Amino acid sequence: MNMKGFHLPLILAAAFQGAAFAQSVHPSIPDAELPALIAKLDQKHFDAFNSCDTQTLTALYEPDVEFFHDLNGRVLNRDQFIQAVKKNICGKVERRLTPGTMEVYPMAKIGALQIGRHCFAQPGKPDCIQQGRYSILWRFDGTTWQISKVFSFDHRPMGDH
Repeated sequence: MNMKGFHLPLILAAAFQGAAFAQSVHPSIPDAELPALIAKLDQKHFDAFNSCDTQTLTALYEPDVEFFHDLNGRVLNRDQFIQAVKKNICGKVERRLTPGTMEVYPMAKIGALQIGRHCFAQPGKPDCIQQGRYSILWRFDGTTWQISKVFSFDHRPMGDH
């Protein structure tokens, strides 16, 4: 191996060594508490979603949020997202977390990544009619948690694998 080829692995090893000792989300939030914290935020988020509480949704979403949906495309900001909720969700569908599917991962100096499965039902109906997967990047600025990026995907009728 020549000297050029030797330097790149050393540089990469040094860069990734720091990753092994990466800082957690924020000094005030132990990683062990993160799943419960994100579960509370998820509940607040989808209580607002299901009740068409656009004021709470506005507070939870960053102004420049990106929302990617496998069936409806990309939403580029909070205002577009709120308009889409009013048009397509309010009074038409409710989101329900699929129990036991939520995973939460700390993202050093950023916040947390939430991944899970959910289903959708008509309001007041017990059975879901559609299922899907999601991932949400929650940003934490030291005081406030907000949704920065959302991927909502793998939507299909219940029972389809």
